[in-house]
Amino acid sequence: MAYNGRPTIRRKILGRRLATAREAAGLTIEQVAAETSVSAATIYRQESGHVAVKPTMVPFFVKLYGIQDKAVEAQWDAWARIAKTKGPWAASGNIVGPSYRDYAEAEDMARELRTWQLGVIPGLLQTRNYSEEVIRAAATVRPGQLPSEDEEISALVKLRETRKAILERDDVPRIWAVIGEAAILTPPSVTDKDSHKEQVQHLLNLGDTKATIQVLPMDSGVHGCLSGSFSIITFDDLDLVFREGYGDGSFVDDEERVRSYQARFERLVMQALSHMDTRRYLHEVFSKM
Repeated sequence: MAYNGRPTIRRKILGRRLATAREAAGLTIEQVAAETSVSAATIYRQESGHVAVKPTMVPFFVKLYGIQDKAVEAQWDAWARIAKTKGPWAASGNIVGPSYRDYAEAEDMARELRTWQLGVIPGLLQTRNYSEEVIRAAATVRPGQLPSEDEEISALVKLRETRKAILERDDVPRIWAVIGEAAILTPPSVTDKDSHKEQVQHLLNLGDTKATIQVLPMDSGVHGCLSGSFSIITFDDLDLVFREGYGDGSFVDDEERVRSYQARFERLVMQALSHMDTRRYLHEVFSKM
């Protein structure tokens, strides 16, 4: 089924909650459509995040799904209103893909972020110099064109720095990062050795105050996450997974698949160095620079 619009993260969050409540109530989309005088296609689009849910519809869903908790109703109403507004990343235009804009939105609204990074330091934990080198290295080369101009790279670095502002909030989300050892040992620049040392020191600083950081040693053997990096984004009562990719990423909201990523992350945590052993490891790396 094709739609003119695309799902946004704000609409998808509420849609997932409504779908879960509908299924718990034992109702089909067709039954809900008959009770609310809204087409089945519209209900489907609301649950998939393609169409916003009007706040005036929330009381109907609450009554139909047998929701007794007033806090849940208030939460749904809040998300319905949030979904009708544009987030701060909407103005980024085409400089990043739509899924990455949604990820930045989700990151900003999350209560907890669990991330696995195979070969690079997680974006929120990067220094500015590291971010610039990573973005420059990943600059897209289009057929017949030069790599992205410095102006575009500067704009991307600025966006990355804007994302990091959540670390300075009073309600900073809980951040738990498992990082492959290769990411720690790979210098962001072969000509600027200080930028590598600065990044390792930055991880030590963040590990003191802002994040739980674990390093997965290369000698720990193969594991179930060699296929790529991902993040588990936790809201009040919902987990989503964001899988990274070249140019853009994709969200996973199917509950069974989300649970599989949660299990993978738990296994990574068990294989990785503990938080304190990671700090000792980072100190050792730093001392050799």
